[in-house]
Amino acid sequence: MTGPSRVLQYRVHDPSYPRNRRLREHLRAAGCEVTVLEASRRGPRAVRLLRDLVALVRASADHDVVVLSELRLAHAPYVGLVGRLTRSTVVVDGFVGLHETEVGDWGRVAPGSLRARLYRLQDDLAVRAAHVYLVDTEVRARRVAATRAARRTRVVSLPVGAPAWAVPTPPRAPGDVLEVLWYGNYIPLHGLDVVVEALARARGRRRVHLTLVGDGGTRAATERAVRRLGVDDLCTFRGPVPEEALAGLISSADVSLGIFGSSEKARSVIANKVWQGLASGRVVVTADSPALDEIAEAAGPLLVTTEPGSAASLADALCTVDPRAAALAVPDVDVRLDEVVRRGWAALAIGATS
Repeated sequence: MTGPSRVLQYRVHDPSYPRNRRLREHLRAAGCEVTVLEASRRGPRAVRLLRDLVALVRASADHDVVVLSELRLAHAPYVGLVGRLTRSTVVVDGFVGLHETEVGDWGRVAPGSLRARLYRLQDDLAVRAAHVYLVDTEVRARRVAATRAARRTRVVSLPVGAPAWAVPTPPRAPGDVLEVLWYGNYIPLHGLDVVVEALARARGRRRVHLTLVGDGGTRAATERAVRRLGVDDLCTFRGPVPEEALAGLISSADVSLGIFGSSEKARSVIANKVWQGLASGRVVVTADSPALDEIAEAAGPLLVTTEPGSAASLADALCTVDPRAAALAVPDVDVRLDEVVRRGWAALAIGATS
């Protein structure tokens, strides 16, 4: 943003979520006043939507910029209309697309179906509604910018980055067991079927123990896969933990896992857990993708990539990785990654006004 602005962040689903929190911090550091309108949580859906819409209309008149928070793309058309009527700059955070999630990741909707086309249309309308459209990697920015929907929209890539608690800690002393950590909300993007098969393939080659932290959609299926492949003794399942507890979990591991899904989305994102693990000075093993080119130089040997969708490739990585040597080779990894983020977010200062 150029100069002080009054910014309205609309329909925030969780104020503590790293994405929207970092955006607020960036804008406030630039001298902006930021007001947060959280999504309503009480009452029927129609009532909640009407309540939020009324709050948007009332607040927009007093703000220069309206930011539609991530995970809210379906609301972009009316946010864009309200923004234009009040002469506000409309910024849409397209962090997660509807089509790529429902069709590509979860497979809930058949490609080519009417519902799939509707999701594609909603994604396109979100781009058209925005003066500025935010994504999280350069790969995704180029893809969106090349569409017809973006002809009048500035597309800006804002790297996810790591939170302040993610700082390098000394690597664990060498031991007989490689401690591996995965955490998340069990979505298909994570590719846990690949992880569990890789654990079975690594048996007999290296002693590996996997701790899985979190809950959600595919946890039950993951637990069944663990039992079916006979790796119960190599896995520990834990429930969700507060974000501030992640630092301790990561520091107690040798390796942190990224994502191993094979969808288009998986090939174009850099997950929160990848940034967090690397900034904490741990080896992060994740499936290779063009998006990782943005951080590969900064991460050095701490970033270990595997063939997408290949359990054999992941097993090989786990059996050969040297976490201590990698950590000692990049002691300032958090500083290096912060510089990547700084360069990316500098574009917002140039392009977030109209």
